[in-house]
Amino acid sequence: MTMTTMQVEHMSSPIQYQGRKARRSGSEKRRQTILEAALRIIVREGVRAVRHRAVAREADVPLSATTYYFKDISDLIADTFSLFAEQAMKEVIEPFRDQAFQLLDQFDAGDLGDAAQRDRVIDSLADMTTAFIFREVREQREHLLAEQAFFQEAMLDERLREAAGAYIQAQRSAVVRACEKLATPEPELDAELMFAGILNLEGRLLVEDPLLDEAAVRARVRHMLDMVVGKAQQ
Repeated sequence: MTMTTMQVEHMSSPIQYQGRKARRSGSEKRRQTILEAALRIIVREGVRAVRHRAVAREADVPLSATTYYFKDISDLIADTFSLFAEQAMKEVIEPFRDQAFQLLDQFDAGDLGDAAQRDRVIDSLADMTTAFIFREVREQREHLLAEQAFFQEAMLDERLREAAGAYIQAQRSAVVRACEKLATPEPELDAELMFAGILNLEGRLLVEDPLLDEAAVRARVRHMLDMVVGKAQQ
């Protein structure tokens, strides 16, 4: 088995592809087509529905193409989640991170001593975070479903644990940096609180928790921010 390494920007450790390495651009395109097809099956039917024949049919490629790149179905699943993590960071996580830091760059930590300015910062961050959560649920639901499947499979497949850990750490690191910019006294712990809270809200929205509408989510996000940012002024 040939292994190639894919480095996702801002991840603390590389994500490793398990399957056969593509040596030409056309070959790499077919390989990615296969992985994207496998991801669609995972989102639609679950990880256990990923089989060579099903993926070949979904990708509209010969069965021999899937078995050429992935002799072992577990390698196909592992590489599918590696591709998911790479794309999710680039297309979902990093744009939101950049948007959040553009907002934070408008403020100085010292400004948070002023109650009105502090409320402005918290309200802006709460609006932005709530909009991000609902955009994911409404427009990028497949991303959230794939993410949940990724975490679940990482519990069962130790080869995915490093990839899942790197994916989580990349997101968590951005929250830590935001807490540092907000001058909270314990940015690592404050980031854990925020990150866990957002993951919980996303999971509840996926199952359509009747207690959560947009106003309820914003209230919870603002409460978390109020606790974290408020601590900076104590």
